[in-house]
Amino acid sequence: MDTAARLTQVPWKAVGIFTLLSWALAWLALLPLWLGDGFSSPFAIVLTAAMMFTPAVSALIVTFTMVKPSRPSRFLGFLPFTPAWRSVVLIVIWPVFWAVIGVLAFFLAVQFGMTTTEWFSSDMYHLYGDQITVSTYALVLLSGLPFSTLVSSLTAFGQELGWRGFLASALAPLGFWQSALLTGVIAGVWYSPLIMLGYYFDRVDAAGALFMMVFAIGLTVILQWARYATGNIWTTTIGHGAVNAVIPHTLLWPSGEASVVTSTLLGLPGWMLMGVAIAILALLRQPRRSLELEAPPPGR
Repeated sequence: MDTAARLTQVPWKAVGIFTLLSWALAWLALLPLWLGDGFSSPFAIVLTAAMMFTPAVSALIVTFTMVKPSRPSRFLGFLPFTPAWRSVVLIVIWPVFWAVIGVLAFFLAVQFGMTTTEWFSSDMYHLYGDQITVSTYALVLLSGLPFSTLVSSLTAFGQELGWRGFLASALAPLGFWQSALLTGVIAGVWYSPLIMLGYYFDRVDAAGALFMMVFAIGLTVILQWARYATGNIWTTTIGHGAVNAVIPHTLLWPSGEASVVTSTLLGLPGWMLMGVAIAILALLRQPRRSLELEAPPPGR
């Protein structure tokens, strides 16, 4: 890691503007869905994809108009990529890691009696019927996961530039744990216009947004660890893309009556497993490195 001045104070004004701007742009992007037919709209996919880039847009605006670091590529996490082996290892591991977490979350839900392993009662069977077996589906999932991760990473980048790029750097003076918690809360609120349309949790109230916030906090700690471990957002982008690629599959495994909150990676089983991963990081005193960043101009 190159040596550079460490950010000694949080640029709270810039963080506040970034937060409000990203929230406002997210609502603006999905406003046509709120005023129209929701996800039944033919523009739902395009507008949802546009929302994914609102943190990136906000980060670029605030970084270059308020913080003005002399090395923006480092501040935003485009660099460094050395040592390369550390980033490459993480990029390769992410799809496997999230697939394992997804499967374990499902079987944990089964142990709690929240769903069943009966193939014929799953949403997957209702979707494909006898056209596919469990073993065939597992093979297709694993073989296609690298590609689906790369595709999902395209929109994940829009979030990562904001959360693990700008916010991780701007909040670095708070230390890893406090900055990760605050970033998770900000990201969780940002998801509200999407989640309250019924996305993921099939709920149109604040409860769904709260569930997503819990998931976002856990995800933030794990992905921010990757930013601290490598210094860049390319590893966090692939990590975010991997979890986005796995989630749609996990939603099809439980029985039709099961709740997303109690039976999937997005809910209680997933929270517990992410908690275990986070506890392991804490016991190992991770992350061991701090972010080396260019300080913003005085008074910013």
